[in-house]
Amino acid sequence: MADLRYPADASLYYHNDLATIMEHAHGYARIDWHPVPITSAALRTVYEQVLTLLSSRGLCKILTDHQLMPPVLAAEREWLTQNWAPRAMREAGYRYCAIVQAYDVLSQQSTQHMVQQLAETPLTIRYFEDAQAAEDWLRSAGGPDRQIGQVA
Repeated sequence: MADLRYPADASLYYHNDLATIMEHAHGYARIDWHPVPITSAALRTVYEQVLTLLSSRGLCKILTDHQLMPPVLAAEREWLTQNWAPRAMREAGYRYCAIVQAYDVLSQQSTQHMVQQLAETPLTIRYFEDAQAAEDWLRSAGGPDRQIGQVA
């Protein structure tokens, strides 16, 4: 079994073979992707769990660490940009996304394609080389921090 350790300022929300979702103390959801093949069912489950977390906790920010993530297939990219993201913006007020770049070039291209599809939405997306820079940006984006336990 993997040695799963979480930072002191984050709370585990959901975990499957594809990803780990945490609620961070500074008011955002964090998705850490694992280096396993992406299945449609697993990917959609992860994102539906993220939407539930955003909605239930009043969060509007996501840090998604793509460093180990394989490329997302075209059908899933379409579902994310045409279905999930619009619902997340409408239902949960999703507004900020910090992406830690993937090591894999094909995964980077897959992500860039999705970001281009979301260019005309109210979602602000930034790329980062490391999680600390992404966190720093998220903490400054869209207002003050909210600690775990506080309702937005």
